[in-house]
Amino acid sequence: MRQSPYRREKKPLNAEMNVVPYIDVMLVLLVIFMVTAPLLITGVDVDLPKEQTNTMSQSQLPIIVSLTASGELFISYENNIDMPISEPELINTLSNLQTQNSNTGKPPVQIMINADQNNQYGAIMTLMASLQQAGIEKVGLLTGAPLPTPSL
Repeated sequence: MRQSPYRREKKPLNAEMNVVPYIDVMLVLLVIFMVTAPLLITGVDVDLPKEQTNTMSQSQLPIIVSLTASGELFISYENNIDMPISEPELINTLSNLQTQNSNTGKPPVQIMINADQNNQYGAIMTLMASLQQAGIEKVGLLTGAPLPTPSL
């Protein structure tokens, strides 16, 4: 019996997984992480005093006002991270946020001061007086973790 010229010979099944699409996806994810990683590192460079303190209980995210050793002010709230701000703008912004919270029934605004340990006492007191002008009642001071004591 003669075989038909149109009949193909069956090839054995290839049981190996094709990994090329997975490599493509991995490379795309790698590029995404490489681009977004530097964006996640934010923050004003301040040298916080190191003290052992108790943590505050908070019902909402506080607004962080940063005061650098050179006297520059920055504010972080909602989606605004480390936004440079002047003292009059700070008072206006905090007054508006305080008014919004009281109109919507939210708890009062909580402020955390992130001040460099090399700031003069007068600069921090001026900032706290500005916060009081804005109608802020709850203010906390951020500290860093205490330094380990050297053992003798």
